[in-house]
Amino acid sequence: MPRAGRWAAPALFLLLLAGFAAGIWGSYRAVFPGRGLYRVTGVLEARWGEAMILVKHDAVPGLMDEMPSMAFMVESRELLDRAGVLPGDRIRFTVRQMPDRLLVVEIQKLR
Repeated sequence: MPRAGRWAAPALFLLLLAGFAAGIWGSYRAVFPGRGLYRVTGVLEARWGEAMILVKHDAVPGLMDEMPSMAFMVESRELLDRAGVLPGDRIRFTVRQMPDRLLVVEIQKLR
């Protein structure tokens, strides 16, 4: 058997293993984007004032259970305006855990 054939199976195994590890890492980072950051999905119920939203959200792994309604402060009005979300929209947003609140730092409408 040629030498190149002897290494084909282990090389293929390592390539598949690396792909599998990258997939797991991507799934993990989708839920936990960084230290003190959490991804939240839910339905936008209302927008209050310049930068506050009321959301019925799903459970947030590592942070809190599902809530029927919860208010979140948004980092800026511009962030909220750019997202173009309206009451009734299913949304995904990232919150930063602050000492006294959860601050929305990213928001997008889900299709």
